[in-house]
Amino acid sequence: MSVRARAARDKQRQSTGEGRPDTSIDLTTPAIDLNALHSVSELLRSWGRHWTAVGTLQRRLPLSVQRRLQSLEVDPETALEQTLHLFAYEFPPEVVAAIRGRIDAALETIELLRPDADSDESLRSRSMDAARFAVTVRDVIMAGDLLEVHLQPIVSLAAYDSAPAGYEALARFQTTPYETPDIWLGRAAQAGLLQELELTCARAALALVPLLPENAFLTVNVSAETLVSSAFERVLDSVPADRVVVEVTEHAIVREYDALLRALGGLRERGVRLAVDDAGAGFASFRHVLELSPEIIKLDTHLTRGVHGDLSRQALVRSLVSFADDVGSTLVAEGIETPEDLQTLCDAQVPFGQGYLFARPGPAQRVLGLVV
Repeated sequence: MSVRARAARDKQRQSTGEGRPDTSIDLTTPAIDLNALHSVSELLRSWGRHWTAVGTLQRRLPLSVQRRLQSLEVDPETALEQTLHLFAYEFPPEVVAAIRGRIDAALETIELLRPDADSDESLRSRSMDAARFAVTVRDVIMAGDLLEVHLQPIVSLAAYDSAPAGYEALARFQTTPYETPDIWLGRAAQAGLLQELELTCARAALALVPLLPENAFLTVNVSAETLVSSAFERVLDSVPADRVVVEVTEHAIVREYDALLRALGGLRERGVRLAVDDAGAGFASFRHVLELSPEIIKLDTHLTRGVHGDLSRQALVRSLVSFADDVGSTLVAEGIETPEDLQTLCDAQVPFGQGYLFARPGPAQRVLGLVV
């Protein structure tokens, strides 16, 4: 049901005393037609490309023609009216009808978002939020122009000045104002597009594998749902799987460990390794470790930061080192920022780590030394 129809229904119920209108919103089935909003976005982007191309052509025109253009009417409405005959002679009727239809659909969708005194403001606001989330995330998935992959080196703590053992790929979305990946992933989940966004990020990250130093691995973060998908398996077809580590975070909800283990079995046969992220941050990460037997266990930042001055944290780190040795996993400490924490982790025999002490995450080309 559209926003306008729902508002009319609610108004009728109020007038007939049938009860208060239902203003609850399920963001997975928002009142706004998200496909229609996406069409608006595509229409505007199409016109943007068109007029960008027009501007490019004009800059290549002879100076005499450019001077003539500068003498013409500068009001957009008037200028468009002067081109009616040009469009009429150059555009087939089917194209005119198609463009007219797209514009009408866009206007109808925009009309639904206009302030309306008769509609519920909370309903309208939340519908707009859901629509904005879906359109913004879908723009990233389809165009990829806002997505930039950053890398953070993972180093041997015993020889951190040597070449990194691997890199963690981190998605960054180049928007103004800047918004963290958690916000984008939350929007994608609300819009039902989380797997699509994660796959887009994974493709962009894995495209960097050929640029990495020889024998260095790359870790990518995905949810359990994406990891078990056939689409993710196909994404891995383009890279040497034995150089890929898949991270499942402590916050990722795993509903079916059996299904995840079956998917991991196939990936491991190809050489893919599994890392459990945020170990020590909560019970879920320890369950991931016990159920999934990861090749890499990543110690959470909250456990490693300030570890040099906390005997309890030191004891837990030593216990995890012993556990990893017993089960054949490798430990990576995240969030190392001070020489004191580094020394404490080295004393505890933690083999690998990453953090600001060694390098901040940065654009892949710069981190890999391909650009200055």
